[in-house]
Amino acid sequence: MQIRLYNTMTRKIEDFKPITPNHVGFYSCGPTVYWDQHLGNMRTFLNNDILKRMFLANGYSVTHVMNFTDVGHLTSDEDTGDDKMEKGAARENMTVWQVADKYIANCVRDMNALNLIRPTYTPRATEHIKEQIEWIQKLEKLGYTYEIPGDGIYYDTSKFAEYGALGGQNLSELRAGARIENNNKKNITDFALWKFSPTDTKRQMEWESPWGVGFPGWHLECSTMSSKYLGEHFDIHTGGQEHIKVHHTNEIAQSEPIVGKPWVHYWVHWAWLLLKDGKMSKSSGSFWTVQGLIDKGYDPMSYRYLVLLGHYRQPVEFSMDSLDAATTGYKNIVRKVADLMNDDASGIDEDKYHQWHDKILAPVSDNLKTAESLVVVQDLLKDKNVNNATKLALFEFVDELLGLQFMDRAKKLHELESVAAPVEIQQLAQQRLEAKKSRDFATADNLRNQIDAAGWTVMDTPDGFKLVKKQ
Repeated sequence: MQIRLYNTMTRKIEDFKPITPNHVGFYSCGPTVYWDQHLGNMRTFLNNDILKRMFLANGYSVTHVMNFTDVGHLTSDEDTGDDKMEKGAARENMTVWQVADKYIANCVRDMNALNLIRPTYTPRATEHIKEQIEWIQKLEKLGYTYEIPGDGIYYDTSKFAEYGALGGQNLSELRAGARIENNNKKNITDFALWKFSPTDTKRQMEWESPWGVGFPGWHLECSTMSSKYLGEHFDIHTGGQEHIKVHHTNEIAQSEPIVGKPWVHYWVHWAWLLLKDGKMSKSSGSFWTVQGLIDKGYDPMSYRYLVLLGHYRQPVEFSMDSLDAATTGYKNIVRKVADLMNDDASGIDEDKYHQWHDKILAPVSDNLKTAESLVVVQDLLKDKNVNNATKLALFEFVDELLGLQFMDRAKKLHELESVAAPVEIQQLAQQRLEAKKSRDFATADNLRNQIDAAGWTVMDTPDGFKLVKKQ
């Protein structure tokens, strides 16, 4: 079916037209691996996964590139401050290489926990220094660079007429008085391509270059690695909304003079995950991680479900209350899917399968409206004209499209419920039921606690009770 996406560059929803028929290449800005990724970062990666799954469900092949930034990412977009990797190394008494390896492994662990399909390529910035130096040399030959002695090689944004188009910046105002205010930068929007190593300290990560020993500016890696793995022109570039006005704007400026226009056909940006007092960030010193949720007993799929209940262009507020509500909603669906796994002699109704398949896929194909697809899923569960076998087959598709692992969780629940409880546990449950009928709730609670301590969960049903062995 027709795929539609909101393009940040044109500020409108557009029909997607691939460069290569039935194939999509997209690049997503990955993490700076100096610390664990918080849930806001993971919302970004999760949205990339939904984008990928949507294309796969529509019959496309997908090449997805996500970088790991392991060098050159300063604490400020203005190319000032300390290198985050160096700060991470000092914090943990490790080398920067060890810090990068540790937090790449942790990021992959959390991505797996959220059931994210791994990117086709996950290049590291430090593995592509040669390409970054060559990119700067091309810009230098085209007259887009200048040197600030003792600082680095900078990109002259005044040479790129379309600078700021992605974010709609008023450059005439930004550039007023820039030389006085910005350490000899010609324009306030100019950015570093290569930073010289400081003379008074030794950096752990630095390389020889035609301009002197130093390290690349952090914008550069995305241009070089995306073009290396996807070609000079590719379909989609994604990232968090915070990248629009600086990082992605700079990527365009340093890429299009070399490769031509348009470098990227569609720019897709993800909104933030918010706390009550603002954006979730590492700088606040208080943030949640996927592993932190697991340690508290939450299923990562509950967080995934919470994110998909919103829309990627709108902020989602995270709290334990919102996560608990999402957990209840998620478990209710799992419960209903498990109930479908009782014997059903009927086979799959092909006509109804295709009808519901398209109803589920259509909203996601229309600018990733995952919440609307979840409404359709609820409607499917209620439809008594669709047999169990057909519903279960459709839930296999739902899991391929939304990655929520409903079938996996339901199968485990069904298996646990299929295990017969020992006679003594059944007797305790029966005694509890009789105590409840007699309104002796203290005795009923005590019996429930005994059942729970023995490793079983008792659930009340219209027909009495059900005993489920704990995982």
